[in-house]
Amino acid sequence: MSDKRKFTILHVDDDETSRYTVRRIIEQTGYEVKEAATGTEALQKAQEQPDLIVLDVNLPDINGFEVCKKLKADPKTAQIPVLHLSATFMDDQSKAEGLESGADGYLTHPVEPLVLIATIKSLLRIREAEKELRRSHAKLERNLRGMIDVISETIEMRGLYPPGHHQRVAKLAVAVAREIGLTDFQVEGIEFVANFYDIGLINIPSEILQNDERLDGTKLTLYRNYPGIGHNLLKKIEFPWPFADIVLQHGECFDGSGFPHGIKGEEILIEARVLAVAAALDGLMTHKSFRNAFPLSEALEKISSHSGSKYDPKVVDACLRLFKEKGYKMGD
Repeated sequence: MSDKRKFTILHVDDDETSRYTVRRIIEQTGYEVKEAATGTEALQKAQEQPDLIVLDVNLPDINGFEVCKKLKADPKTAQIPVLHLSATFMDDQSKAEGLESGADGYLTHPVEPLVLIATIKSLLRIREAEKELRRSHAKLERNLRGMIDVISETIEMRGLYPPGHHQRVAKLAVAVAREIGLTDFQVEGIEFVANFYDIGLINIPSEILQNDERLDGTKLTLYRNYPGIGHNLLKKIEFPWPFADIVLQHGECFDGSGFPHGIKGEEILIEARVLAVAAALDGLMTHKSFRNAFPLSEALEKISSHSGSKYDPKVVDACLRLFKEKGYKMGD
């Protein structure tokens, strides 16, 4: 590992002699060493973001295993590597408990200086690699969001929706998803896909899009192809979430009367069921060439009237709670 910057090591041990010995060993590498004599002090100094914590297990106030758990449970310190270094908890069971508490390594006294330094350097290398990976992930996510914004703006420019439609749908879908208790991972996926759920519309003639609620015959068949078009575009890209299937299913109805395949109930992905309600509500509140936009109260009544038929009752109930009990407003 190249020492382009000076790493800071926090050493936690209530034994003054041990702290002195470990400090001398670590400082030979050029690293800065800070010290703490108790678990409480360790938790406080960890907020200063040291690069690594060398943590004794037998502390006077808080067991080192518990200190480690608290560090790993705090988002501010969770990424800091923890190396247990103990002279009293030396058996295999203690080592296993230390690692299960979230520690990244476990050594016992007496420890050879070369082994201690090698272990510290190894953990620091891993941390630096993880930090670089997170930076790369953040950059990819920014690029993905940028591309999604371009796609949603392109769809809106076709004239079917006013500007901001996809953002409103995304925000409402996220709120509904949280209300019904979906995981953070699912919520994040819904936020992304809501911005391009109707990407297949780019292949549908504008005159059809302007009358999407009054179509029949060949025009209706052509319109109902758009989820499949979107699915075929997205299935070529590997996402962490099932975007292609969500896009394919968002036009399906809870009672099986939807399109393109007429699946129903729990067969439809929950993300698609949430998206269907959010998109429908914003669509009802959008002015069309053949009708005016419905006010919120009427739009909610229409959504409620289709609970169990077009829409999942659980999703509808969550949506109604947001507006009627929790003060949600479109665009918030």
